[in-house]
Amino acid sequence: MAIELKEYIVAFIDLLGFSAMVQHDCERPKKEHRYIKVLYTIHLKTKELKKTIIGLEITQFSDSVVLAIPYSQENYKKVVDVISNYQYDLLNDGILCRGGASYGKHFSTEDFLFSNGMIDAYKIESTIALTPRVIISKELIDLVYPASELSKNEHLILESDGLYFINYMKNGNADDSWKAICKAIPDELSENPSIRSKHIWLIDYYNHQFPESKRKDNHRFVSPDA
Repeated sequence: MAIELKEYIVAFIDLLGFSAMVQHDCERPKKEHRYIKVLYTIHLKTKELKKTIIGLEITQFSDSVVLAIPYSQENYKKVVDVISNYQYDLLNDGILCRGGASYGKHFSTEDFLFSNGMIDAYKIESTIALTPRVIISKELIDLVYPASELSKNEHLILESDGLYFINYMKNGNADDSWKAICKAIPDELSENPSIRSKHIWLIDYYNHQFPESKRKDNHRFVSPDA
């Protein structure tokens, strides 16, 4: 077998809240298990992604999924669609995820992975994404898009921090997307600052995507006499 590094598009996706879900089911009796069946179903759905694009590689471990495919503009468009659909499906299962997508030299087999594309994608996921979004690296954006096409692209959204993320709510309408959000976040936002910020971001994203159907004000600031 020839061992050769080639240019690949690589995405690193992290399922948020995975540790808490595992801890919940492991510490409770069988009748109170809420997540193991959902997570196993997601695992099976993730394996099926291989069938959506010829040449797509999928690696799963713990709460992480790596997608890789040889670089081409056509493959870029296909993998963005796959990620968008996947992220929206996860939301419908009550699971949030975040991630990064980049490109670079890559080589893998069934049990070996050597990839600076994955390293770049992981760095984006772990240090930049922060909220339930999959960010496309600036380098990949510059490689794929002429500047004139970016403003017309419904597959990506430019956030105020200057980063483009995959617009996964384009896959649903306002009502269905809100129902999915209600599965993923509680009625009362969490007191945990990290979790709360993700939920607030998700509501803001919904309100941006469906401005005619705004559902909830976040009330970031509370007046002294409230």
